Amino acid sequence: MEEIDISEFKRVEMRVGRVVRASRVAGTDRLLLLEVDFGGTTRRALTGLGHLYDPSHFEGKLYVFVTNLKPRKVRGLVSECMILAAMTSEEKIVPVAPESEIEPGASVA
Repeated sequence: MEEIDISEFKRVEMRVGRVVRASRVAGTDRLLLLEVDFGGTTRRALTGLGHLYDPSHFEGKLYVFVTNLKPRKVRGLVSECMILAAMTSEEKIVPVAPESEIEPGASVA
């Protein structure tokens, strides 16, 4: 991978969000639609983790999201942020979560 300057990294906004609702996207095996609370603002995130996790796995939990991506339309739905996940293989993908309870909307540095 190409190295980036710290100023480029600082352009990425990461925040903690609480998933308030999660559902499968009809007609897909992988896509889940997450509705995420960032402390008063709710955004939608589409994630391809549906083949590994049931939607109920996400509901009520805190995760780290990239929140300043341009909205993207997938299967007619708009994704406004992206959940971060650690990956070792197709079978081992773990969403990144804070170690302890913190308020939704908290900035990740």
